[in-house]
Amino acid sequence: MTGKHWFWLATGLLLLAMGAAQVSSALQETQTWDEGIHLAAGYSYLKTGDFRLNREHPPLFKLLCALPLLALDPRLPLEDASWKEDDQVVFGEIFLYKNRVPAERMLFAARSVTIALTLALGLVLALWTRRRFGAAAGVAALCLYAFDPNLIAHGRYVTGDVAATAFIFLSAITWAEFLETKRWRDLAIAGAVLGLALVSKFSAVFLLPVLAALYWIRRWQEGRGRLTALHFAASVAVAGAISVGIIGLAYGPETIRSFHGPKLRRVVDLSTTTGAIMAQVGKRLGLPAHPYLVGLHDFALHDSGGHSAYLMGMRSDQGWWYYFPVVFAVKTPAAVLILLALCMVTGLVALARAGPRRWRLREAPFEWVVLLLPPLVYFAFCVRSHVNIGVRHILPVYPFLFIALAAALVRKAWGKRALAVLVLVLAVESVAIYPHYLAFFNGFAGGPENGPRYLVDSNLDWGQDLVNLKKYLAAHDMKRLCICYFGCASLQYYKIDFLYLPMTAETAKREEMDCVAAISATQLQGAYVGESAFAWLRVRKPMAKIGYSIYLYDFRRGAGKSGP
Repeated sequence: MTGKHWFWLATGLLLLAMGAAQVSSALQETQTWDEGIHLAAGYSYLKTGDFRLNREHPPLFKLLCALPLLALDPRLPLEDASWKEDDQVVFGEIFLYKNRVPAERMLFAARSVTIALTLALGLVLALWTRRRFGAAAGVAALCLYAFDPNLIAHGRYVTGDVAATAFIFLSAITWAEFLETKRWRDLAIAGAVLGLALVSKFSAVFLLPVLAALYWIRRWQEGRGRLTALHFAASVAVAGAISVGIIGLAYGPETIRSFHGPKLRRVVDLSTTTGAIMAQVGKRLGLPAHPYLVGLHDFALHDSGGHSAYLMGMRSDQGWWYYFPVVFAVKTPAAVLILLALCMVTGLVALARAGPRRWRLREAPFEWVVLLLPPLVYFAFCVRSHVNIGVRHILPVYPFLFIALAAALVRKAWGKRALAVLVLVLAVESVAIYPHYLAFFNGFAGGPENGPRYLVDSNLDWGQDLVNLKKYLAAHDMKRLCICYFGCASLQYYKIDFLYLPMTAETAKREEMDCVAAISATQLQGAYVGESAFAWLRVRKPMAKIGYSIYLYDFRRGAGKSGP
């Protein structure tokens, strides 16, 4: 069998394994916090052309995930007050759980789109790496990608994180292709992909300065040539026009309506720096209050205002500069961290031996600039953010990282051996956490059992285990339940009879309890509800854990109670 055949066989098997893990595990989970909201919003966009719901996220991934629902034809409850009041949480719950189409069927159909996009990204990653660094590097990079628990987890949900990851990566490599070929066809492709990235997630705006920097670095490397200031201006104009067109098409009727509505300067918050800048730019250019621009404004306000966050027992609304470095350290698989350490050490040794005169950016292969600059800038962008929620926000770093590690190590015999061993370790890490990929924490952090010491929310507990709680209660004949659940899945839909779990201050209700207590890890640690809300439970040992995200305590009278 030729090398080409081996590459395609390995690629097919790896993608098949990743897809099987995603599909089988997705079928065992209820919706995560935002999925019902995103799905209901996307379907309402398709059916009504009204984009009122969930404006804080661009529409592309919601539209794509909602497309399979057109064949299922679920009912859209436009008569409900939640639609008129733009209450996306209630509307999402009604749409998903009070419909003629079962919630599980709609959810899996939508998740299948994200799974397909994840696998497509894996294929592109392998092909691009093979083209630039050889088949062995392509297969190695895909191994790191396909076995990564974080990508398996978030690559099966109705969220925009993997869509943004895919189009950010594609934007970088298509722009690099244009800079090398100088062909206008490649520029058109790069502009279209940039538009798709921008309309996948607002954080993709970081690409604008990065792509500009890549242009001038390439010009600097080439010296005098076709890359000039005039060529740069023309390229930006063409790519920008195509990107704006993609954004306009994604919003459909909203784009047309925006030209008949108020101007951008009338709707932004002038008391903030972002609002003042957007107002000035909008005034000079006569920009309408297009929903993308308004959403970008709201995204910036959200970032500056902060978001309730939890880190290593601490709680904050403004976050911490070291939040994402900690997330990277505890959520990245141990095998990948070891590979990264090996590359850093060998790189420093090579630098020391060669001396400073031998290492010049101008002489660096351009593909390495493309691999290193975007993820470094993006990670820095995340570090300064005040919205500290989860590893999903730094997913765009990983495709670049996996390729860089594979390409750096396959060049040496010892590197190939290290890759082979550590890919096997990674596969073991991935298999060991199945099917609870969302709750993955590496061995250095103590594994998922130790996860709440570091992080909660979408790093561990996003409401995904309600159906597994239902199964556990039925298997153990537990009928009296007191619960504090962090999620949007409907307890009534799953026929779970419950009372609300008393908080620490509700002493009388606590003393009267005669039930099994269930609490989500996020609430147990006091995220969103306050540190003291369930402090009385944190000193007790749970009787069981459901998928690492829901803790159970036995307070039934006549049954053995969990002790401190």
